[in-house]
Amino acid sequence: MSACKLLCYELNEVPWRVIDFYISHKPHSFLAHNINQFKQITTFTRDSGELHPWSTWPTIHRGVTNDKHKIHFINQDLSIADDYPPIWDILAQSGISVGIVGLLQSHPPQSHPNIKFHIPDTFAANAQTIPTKYEAFQKINLMMTGENKATQSKIRLRDSIYIANLLKSGVSLKSCFLIAQQLLNEVTNPNSKSLRPMIQAYLAFDVLKDCLKHHNPSFVSFFTNHVAGIMHRYWKYSFPEDFDELGQDDNFSKFHSQSILKAMDIADEQIHWLYQFCQRNDYELLILSSMGQEAVNRGDYIPELKLVHLSALLKLIDFKPKVIVNLAMHPDIAFEFESGEDLTIFLSSVNQLTDRDGNPVLKLRYSPIGETLNLSICSSKSLVEDQCLYFKNSKVSLSDAGFETFSRDQGTGYHQPEGIVLWHGRHAPDLPRRMVIDSCQVLPTILELYNFPREQYMMSSIFQKQFDSAVCQ
Repeated sequence: MSACKLLCYELNEVPWRVIDFYISHKPHSFLAHNINQFKQITTFTRDSGELHPWSTWPTIHRGVTNDKHKIHFINQDLSIADDYPPIWDILAQSGISVGIVGLLQSHPPQSHPNIKFHIPDTFAANAQTIPTKYEAFQKINLMMTGENKATQSKIRLRDSIYIANLLKSGVSLKSCFLIAQQLLNEVTNPNSKSLRPMIQAYLAFDVLKDCLKHHNPSFVSFFTNHVAGIMHRYWKYSFPEDFDELGQDDNFSKFHSQSILKAMDIADEQIHWLYQFCQRNDYELLILSSMGQEAVNRGDYIPELKLVHLSALLKLIDFKPKVIVNLAMHPDIAFEFESGEDLTIFLSSVNQLTDRDGNPVLKLRYSPIGETLNLSICSSKSLVEDQCLYFKNSKVSLSDAGFETFSRDQGTGYHQPEGIVLWHGRHAPDLPRRMVIDSCQVLPTILELYNFPREQYMMSSIFQKQFDSAVCQ
């Protein structure tokens, strides 16, 4: 009998409101024409604390909330979650062929006969991939993330050399043309610079297509953050009514009133391609987000702080042991040490960095995990005004401490617990439209598709009784 084949498109942080907004403004899009062919479900995450995708996606993948899996920050030690393995490990160990591209908290790539391709997320600690041919892409992917640092960097000559290497990883000439077009747009319209991160969505999807050209594993999952990043910055311009404002007539506002639509255009094109691929290759298509976004009003904007020279900071606090700064999402910084003792000494020292009012410059948001530490950079009016901080009550310029201030477009969209599921295929559950389910039910539901029992710690699937004899064999 034929085995179940499932392809997941992880559309990070997109809520139903954005789907409906897109369809209403783009009536000729694939989603507008075909959404009613999909079963529509709403997920709700019970993760505690401030919601972040690097926690809510592990909740989807592992079937338990962050109170149990304890994955709280990027590039933390993941061994703490070993009792709750992710879906790709469970399926591979159970004899199901697997391929994943870009999934958050999926580093390092797992070498297993059933894992046909594994390209970790864009915050991975290194460029390792399976197969190794995709390392050229991953190096550029990580470079783009690392050099972004919350602002847009300049394109240099060596970047064109990196782009040439992308072709070896399956990146199409069409995408290279789109990159060139984006850079040209930035010259003619500086507002276009804010859309540069969407380039990664084109490149990563080309890699997925190349993977699928050579392998058709039974379970495939692909992650994209390009819509989420745009929503964070420019929600206000698509939904001015959330801020009791009318649409603005200035060029900036007019431009960014279309930014979410432009990001969703990319998603729509990719979903259309995946839909056709699934039809040809007998896959079920699952589009999902682990949570959503909604409007947030952050008040007056204060320029932000970033760490640009780690060596200056280490010199200031007189810290000599080896420390690695891994990729993270600003304002967070991910540190890794050789021992827990080194971590403790470092944390004790940086806790003494304050502004003139005694507020911390580097704040501990989550408890350290193993030898990994996550700190958030905290800006304040006094730091910006003084351009200095205090260490052990001694005044130090920001530059001498390795920091600098910068300004960017203020965030107007932020996380909320409801996500989406769009499911197309013969096993799509017959639930009321947009019925709310627990996000922890996604994993056991997928396991049931493959006729595998759920573990005792998992919730029931969303259609346990529905598939008495119709599960995939």
